[in-house]
Amino acid sequence: MSFAPGLPGVLPPGAPVVSIEGMKLDLIIVGGGIAGCAAALRASQNGMRALWIRGTRIDAKRSRGHWVVNIDNMVGVHEGIVRPKLERLLGRGEQLASARDLLASAPPITISTRDIIMNVVDRLEAEPDSQVQLLEETATEARRTESGFEVTANEVTYSAPALVLATGVMDRQPSIMNDHKGETSDDIKWIYPAANREQVLYCIRCEGHLTRKRRVAVVGSGPAAAEIAMMLHERYGSAELILLNGEEPTWSPDAAAALAAYGIEVHAERITDVEAKRDGLRAVTLTGDKRFELDFMLVSLGLFRVYNDLAIQLNADLADEGRPTEERHVRIDARGETTVEDLFCVGDMSARDDEPVMKQVYTCQEYAVRAVDAIDRRRRKRLRAAAVASA
Repeated sequence: MSFAPGLPGVLPPGAPVVSIEGMKLDLIIVGGGIAGCAAALRASQNGMRALWIRGTRIDAKRSRGHWVVNIDNMVGVHEGIVRPKLERLLGRGEQLASARDLLASAPPITISTRDIIMNVVDRLEAEPDSQVQLLEETATEARRTESGFEVTANEVTYSAPALVLATGVMDRQPSIMNDHKGETSDDIKWIYPAANREQVLYCIRCEGHLTRKRRVAVVGSGPAAAEIAMMLHERYGSAELILLNGEEPTWSPDAAAALAAYGIEVHAERITDVEAKRDGLRAVTLTGDKRFELDFMLVSLGLFRVYNDLAIQLNADLADEGRPTEERHVRIDARGETTVEDLFCVGDMSARDDEPVMKQVYTCQEYAVRAVDAIDRRRRKRLRAAAVASA
């Protein structure tokens, strides 16, 4: 398929990319999260012709990044930069002073993953020279061809010599045995209100610092849950409980001894209620009416799903041997390239054999830039060779 320059914006569902002879796509990007938007922005800044298949709202809700509502572990992304700029802009006039007072009493100006993603969308749509086209559909199929890749979304097929997958992962959520309006429902949905307000956390690297000197329960039964509880205690003095939620603990005797030494209690009963208000988490209740007042819960239940379907269709190698296929990351090298030439995977879905890929917003951005720049180097090499040959 080809790309029509000068037509930025969102394509209507099912619409093909406008075809203009001689102007083909340089790459396709699949995934609407942080890694996908970073790849799209880099492609635009590199002057590349790209199709960004962002997915639908349902796809967004299935992604881990959807739950990150306050990014403040990145240098430069903090309200401490935004708020003083707003105050200086408002000046000292009488009317502006009232606005300054309102700003002073306003709640924290949080910056979420969705804010960053929509900012990139707005920038791409507003940039007249951007050659990145947006498509709000789900990519369902991918195929290797002699000239690159074909990706199908809503029964329309697009082709490009390179493909970047940034489809993400989802964490396993705790199922809660909740009594609601006279009926007992065992479901993960009871965790959603607190997760949406960042009262339930999922990443100690991204959000652990929020728990300093607060009351935290870790939900999980494996070695990672024990390790996270100990790290929270050692770094922030915050972990008080581990909630097994009906599962058996599988951590080592040494970990059990350390938990006991730190005074971190372990409770086996099922979670029956999470009391979450807009201004913060209140408490968690276990079977037998055990109630613990908390400020945060941190879920450490492992992965529910790596969205590796398209990579598997393209025969890319998976890491994490011995684990279920749906939990296996896609193996990449230092550039983010898979074992399939010109197929790159970036973000939480990827893994390297030689070193860990840190699962953080800025790491996703870094690998997205590495991948797109690698594609661009190959593109420019072809352009240069063609120019020399025709001279």
